[in-house]
Amino acid sequence: MLLLDADAVIDLHTLGLFVKISKGYDVCLTRTVFEEARYYKKDGAKFEIDIKGAAIIEDVDLESLKKAQREAREARLAIDPGEATSIACLIKTEELIFCTCDQAAIKLVSYMELERKSISLEKALRNIGYHKKNLYPRHLEKTFKAAVKEGKALRIQFKRLI
Repeated sequence: MLLLDADAVIDLHTLGLFVKISKGYDVCLTRTVFEEARYYKKDGAKFEIDIKGAAIIEDVDLESLKKAQREAREARLAIDPGEATSIACLIKTEELIFCTCDQAAIKLVSYMELERKSISLEKALRNIGYHKKNLYPRHLEKTFKAAVKEGKALRIQFKRLI
């Protein structure tokens, strides 16, 4: 299951790729992300987001959420509630792969040693046969890998190794 962040949902709609990714993956998002990702802009107009076919995760483990928020503070990373709930889901659920293009969220996933349960938007699209070059720089695998590397550096710098 591909767990999407609000930025990914919005960008996929803006690029006209949400239906394609929904056909290639079982897409899910947390209730918080669903509430954050209401509209997208394209050609100066505002459109309502259509998330048909995506599963909504209603309940997030409170202890996992607290852990994600605590680790974000420890790493000095600002993450929004949608990212926090998504990362909390990663902690408890093995079959989820988190797809985000938010740099702070990617760094936190790496900081928490969950990067094997995450994927760049570019790689997720490439895995289902999409190879066009119209993605934004924040979607690229090289940008994702750079953020993972920064998250590992933050782990070395700030993690309490007791």
